[in-house]
Amino acid sequence: MRDTKVKKNQRLRKARVWPSIIMFIGFLVLCLSMIAIFVEMFATYIVGMRLAQMYEDTRDKSEIFNVLMKNEGTVEGAVIQMDKYLIEDSAVCIVNREKEQVAINGDSEPNFEYYLEIPMLGGMKIIGDTTWESGVNRVIGIRMDEIFEGAFVTVSDYEMENSSWLQEAIVNQRVWLAVPCRDSQEEYMLCVRYTLQILRQDILYVSLFGIFMFLVLLIPIVLLFINTVKEVITQRKMVRLFYLDNVTDGKNWMYFQSHASRIVNQYYNSKKTYAVVNLHLERYTNYCACHGVEAGEELLGAVDGFLKARMNRGEIFARYEGADFGLLLCCEEENMQANMMYIQKRLCSLLAELTGLKANQKINFYAGIYMIFPDMEGNRKKIRKSIDIDQCYSYARTAKDSTKCHEGNRISFFDQEMLQQQMWERKVENTMETALNNEEFQVYLQPKCSPLDGKVLGAEALVRWINPTEGCIEPERFISIFEDNGFITKLDEYMISRVAKQQAEWTIQGKKLVPISVNVSRAHVMQEGFAEKLCQLVDAYGPSHELVEIEITESAFFDDKDILVENVRKLKGYGFKVAMDDFGAGYSSLNSLKDIPLDELKLDREFFAGNDEDGRASIVVHEIIRLAKNLGMRVAAEGVEKREQVDFLARNGCDTIQGFYFAEPMSISDFVEKMENEV
Repeated sequence: MRDTKVKKNQRLRKARVWPSIIMFIGFLVLCLSMIAIFVEMFATYIVGMRLAQMYEDTRDKSEIFNVLMKNEGTVEGAVIQMDKYLIEDSAVCIVNREKEQVAINGDSEPNFEYYLEIPMLGGMKIIGDTTWESGVNRVIGIRMDEIFEGAFVTVSDYEMENSSWLQEAIVNQRVWLAVPCRDSQEEYMLCVRYTLQILRQDILYVSLFGIFMFLVLLIPIVLLFINTVKEVITQRKMVRLFYLDNVTDGKNWMYFQSHASRIVNQYYNSKKTYAVVNLHLERYTNYCACHGVEAGEELLGAVDGFLKARMNRGEIFARYEGADFGLLLCCEEENMQANMMYIQKRLCSLLAELTGLKANQKINFYAGIYMIFPDMEGNRKKIRKSIDIDQCYSYARTAKDSTKCHEGNRISFFDQEMLQQQMWERKVENTMETALNNEEFQVYLQPKCSPLDGKVLGAEALVRWINPTEGCIEPERFISIFEDNGFITKLDEYMISRVAKQQAEWTIQGKKLVPISVNVSRAHVMQEGFAEKLCQLVDAYGPSHELVEIEITESAFFDDKDILVENVRKLKGYGFKVAMDDFGAGYSSLNSLKDIPLDELKLDREFFAGNDEDGRASIVVHEIIRLAKNLGMRVAAEGVEKREQVDFLARNGCDTIQGFYFAEPMSISDFVEKMENEV
């Protein structure tokens, strides 16, 4: 599909100009051919008139010869008498039917090897002259299309006097013309030698005729040429507009796709190593929000100009979309590692300069790199044939995304692990809807126990993906993918419905009931109408709202606080308990505890990880519990694995503990069994 689109775009860029160019070239060839044909016809006409005059004169001499032959009685005598009727440089020869010479008056004789009859001139016969020198021994009328093209040979030993410059002969050619004649007994052929002359005026007439024809056709030629030039200029403007990025006034992504693919796959570039780079400007939307969209576009234009000044020959770049730029960089180091080091060093320099691009404003860029190395066949480098630039850039974007997971790292190379992760993400996205419909997402419960006696006071619902081919998939392998693509909201609703359904069944069965909390994603809780939607999901099965608790991650409290406060108040109005999950995992906002009416504060597991040799963690936990109690909130702790941690939390008034010390996440059936054993 993408290749078809590229081909259509290429045809769109080229289709307009070629018809006009072909039309102009065709018309020009036609005009030149017409001029050549008409000039040749005119020249042939002039030569033909000369030959026709000679032929008429030859016929007259034939009649005179017949009279003389009657008077003299012999062919030889008639030929001698013909001398008085000949002009200078003329000669007469009589031949029989077998073209054998009977009599001759002159210094040369006809050569019947070059004999031609011309029907268009009344059966005129043109004959060669045996006295001509080598290279001159040819006949004017062998082919009529050669008459003007080179059949004339200047005879240096003969010139005629003319009355004017225009009447001067510039070409003289000896020819023999033959007409039949006979005496009383036998038929002969009278051959008369003439000098065919081409005068200056003939050349002038032909030249003027050619110029006239050219001027007649010049106007349409010029008009068509102007139209063709306009079409070419318009096409070039269209191509520039086609490749123009409206934001930066630089090159757009279509230009990068077309030119980068051609550069990488060219034969003479097969030994070079290239790097496809995704350069990303961080927090561009925030920059536009603070300084305006126009200022944001000016910033992108400045980045475009900066990159343009630093591209080497054979390298290109273009804006992809938003604040992302694609770069094609070339390197010719000796080995793979040296090439990667060169690219990294060069990008580090670029990023350092870009950081200070705007005065008094620090701008952060991230870069992902996909390397295109020469293909090897033994010790030889193979010619590249079909490098997919879009796919290479996709890999570079994947590498760029991975830099955000590593604090302080702004440049990352694509590797096979990233490819495997990308393939896994694609697989998850392709199967998640089917998995939801097939109820492959199973609810696991981790008990929340009393720190005093270890009895179960509640539980947290955790999701496990039981895939037919992959088996049990842990949440960390798919939750982040769902958060990125928005599927997490459907999973939230699914988990809430399953918990509500389970609580309703236990109520009907008369089993012991404890509150079960469900994690709600940050994106979900910030939606308007979230509280109403959640209430509908729970009411569809009918359990008490107090049996379904809602846990909101701490990071959600840094979004739109007004919407969050409104949804929390509505949930509490509907009778749901609301807890802040993972408190202390990020940059905790104590001010949020003041504004948002929470029921429970859940301490992050990081508080209980590692050794607390200096007691600092214990002091922090003690003060957080005291703060929460003063605000009327319950306190839960997760990730507890040691007895001394349980004792410490019990002494400080922690309400519930969730961790491996008491129980791991378990299936619903195991949870029911655990509850029954306590009873």
